[in-house]
Amino acid sequence: MCGLDHDTILFSFFSFMKRYLILSYLVFSMVVSLPCVGQDARNTAKKLNAGIDRQLGNLPSVQSDTVAYYKAIVQLMKDAVICDHFDAAADKKGRSNPRYRNSNHKRLSAYLPVLIDAGMYQYGLRKNDEAMQIFKLYLDCVDSPLFHDKDNNRGFVAYYVSLLSYGKENFAEAERYADVALKDANYAKDAAEIKINCMKTHLYTNVDSAKYITALTALHDMAPTNDVYFKMLIDYYAGLKDRQQQLSEFAADEILKHRDNKRAWALKGEIEIQERKWDDAIMSFKRAVTLDSTYVQAVYDVGICYVSKAEELRDSLESERRRLAKKDVNRIKELYQTARTWLLQASVLDEKQQIVEWKKILNEVDKVLGLQTK
Repeated sequence: MCGLDHDTILFSFFSFMKRYLILSYLVFSMVVSLPCVGQDARNTAKKLNAGIDRQLGNLPSVQSDTVAYYKAIVQLMKDAVICDHFDAAADKKGRSNPRYRNSNHKRLSAYLPVLIDAGMYQYGLRKNDEAMQIFKLYLDCVDSPLFHDKDNNRGFVAYYVSLLSYGKENFAEAERYADVALKDANYAKDAAEIKINCMKTHLYTNVDSAKYITALTALHDMAPTNDVYFKMLIDYYAGLKDRQQQLSEFAADEILKHRDNKRAWALKGEIEIQERKWDDAIMSFKRAVTLDSTYVQAVYDVGICYVSKAEELRDSLESERRRLAKKDVNRIKELYQTARTWLLQASVLDEKQQIVEWKKILNEVDKVLGLQTK
C-alpha cells in the first residue's frame, strides 16, 4: 500500500488534469506519472470512497449555510470524479471492474444541479473565476462515465463558461465552449454570437476571413432581423479596401434575399447618398420607412436628402446666372419644405435627439424658408 493521504491524491490528480484532453487520457497520464497510484489504484479509490461517505454524512450539518454547503458539494463532486477514475483503473491483465461506480452514481447524481446552483451563486456575486471553475467541474462530471447519462444542462453550463472566458479575453476557450453550447437549441443563438465575436479576433489570413464571413452570413440568414449580425457584416465590409463596392453588393444581395429588411434598404440609401444619387436614396429610405414608420434614422435621412437636393439645385442654378428666376426659387423652396416635413417627423419620433440630431438642420431649413424657429 502506498499510503497517500487525501490531500496528496487531490494534488496529484489535478496537477495533471488538462481541460482540453478527454477524461480517459487524464487517467492514463496520472497512472504513468504516479507509479504509486498505478500500483494501488483500488486502495486509492477505496480511501476516496470512504471520504465521500464521510462528506455525505457531514452535509446535513452545513446545509443551512449556503456558502459552506456549496463548498462542500464542490469538494464532494471533485472527489467523486477522481474516485471513479481510480476505481476504473485496469488491472495487470487490462481488465476494468469499477466497484463504486453504480452506488456513487445513484447517491451523487442528485447533486449535479446543485453544482450549477453553486456556480450561479458565485456568478451572482461577480466571482467569475470561482463560477467558471465550478461550471467546468460540472462539465467534467457529465463527461465522466460516472454521470454520463445525467446531463440535462450541458448547453446552459457551456454557454456560461464561454461567456466568462470571452470576458477574460480567452477567445480560444470561449469559442471551444461556444461550440458545445451550440448543440443546445436553447442557447445556440447566444453561443453563436460569442463564437462569431471570437472568430473576429483572429482574422489573420484570407482563409480566416473567408470562414468568418461565411459563418456570419449563415447566422444572419437564419436570423435576418438580428441587428447584431447585420451590423457585424457591415463592419466587416466597411473594413475592406474596396469598401464602397463591397457594401453596395452586400446591400443588393441582402435586398434580394430579405426584401423586408429595413436596414438593408437604409444601407442602400446611405451608399446612394455617398454617390450623391439623391432621388435613388430618397426612394430607398422611403422603402425602409414603409417597412417601419418609426424608423427614425431613415425618416431623418429622407429629410437630409431633400436638403442636399435643394442645396445642389440652388448652387447649380446660381453658377449659371446671377439672379434666380421665380420658378427656380419656388422649386428650391418646395424641396426645403418637403425636407422640413420629414425633419419634423423625425423630431416627433426622437424628441430628445437620442438617435439623430435633427434640431440644428431643422433650424437651418426654417431660416432658409423665413420661418420662426422654436
